[in-house]
Amino acid sequence: MPSNRPAHRKAADDTASGTLCVLVVEDDELVREATVGNVIDLGHRVLEAADADAALRIIDDGATVDVLFADVRLPGKDGSQLAREARQRRPTLKVILTSGGPPPDAPAAAIWLGKPYKWDDLKRAFEQVHARRG
Repeated sequence: MPSNRPAHRKAADDTASGTLCVLVVEDDELVREATVGNVIDLGHRVLEAADADAALRIIDDGATVDVLFADVRLPGKDGSQLAREARQRRPTLKVILTSGGPPPDAPAAAIWLGKPYKWDDLKRAFEQVHARRG
């Protein structure tokens, strides 16, 4: 997935008050790499996982995770199942689900981001996360 972000890179210090730790879960390595870069460009810290089980291990190991950003179509447990299990462990966890298909049957609080998405769509999804933090 090519990057749609602006050419400039925003330093994490520019958004220090709004910096989140985002767990990106995507089985396609190239898509994961592009997503990680885009999330970093928004000023957030990123952890990565290639599937739901790896993501849950990161959560269970005590990593600080503010946002779960997961593809719906993952091997094994899908993104919706992952979101439910992750929120059972961390009820305040914010969730952004993404896919090229139709929106899934997902937890009500999940933010939906259809693929392919543009920079502004990604930015808007994180603005929704910030709006729900209070």
